[in-house]
Amino acid sequence: MADPGLTAFIQNLSGSEMIVILIVALVVLGPERLPELARGAGRMMHKLRTMTEGFQSEMQDVMDDPSMQHLRELGELAARPRQKLTQYALEAEAEERARKEAEVHDLHEAAVAEAEEAERAGAVDSPGEPGAGEPGAGESETTEPNEAAEPSDGVPLSNADGSDRR
Repeated sequence: MADPGLTAFIQNLSGSEMIVILIVALVVLGPERLPELARGAGRMMHKLRTMTEGFQSEMQDVMDDPSMQHLRELGELAARPRQKLTQYALEAEAEERARKEAEVHDLHEAAVAEAEEAERAGAVDSPGEPGAGEPGAGESETTEPNEAAEPSDGVPLSNADGSDRR
């Protein structure tokens, strides 16, 4: 493998510097050996590229492994902390919203079940007595409001002595 310092040195050379080095190599090595060295340098560069590509593909395979997901997220957090924290906050808000909606849904289902149970209990009252939801149990059959009837909140409109509470 090539020395990293040598690779950085070669990458920083300008076009005119490369021409000067090639002319010096031509003079020192001669025209017979220069093509051999150029082929050898080309082969070495090809090997270096294939090794680098192999290493990159292996690293990508490791990072794509589901068991390494937490490391990938940690790397993304280190690379882009603001974006990842915003993403985490949005996900937490969505989870909280879903939890609250599920809680409200469960409460609604429980209330509906209680109402159905109360209806069934009212329908099962003794046959001689009117049930809680049947006419004659303190309610009139008409749908007109009755002054003596209790409002929907369960508080009577009149006191025990007959005086109006309104």
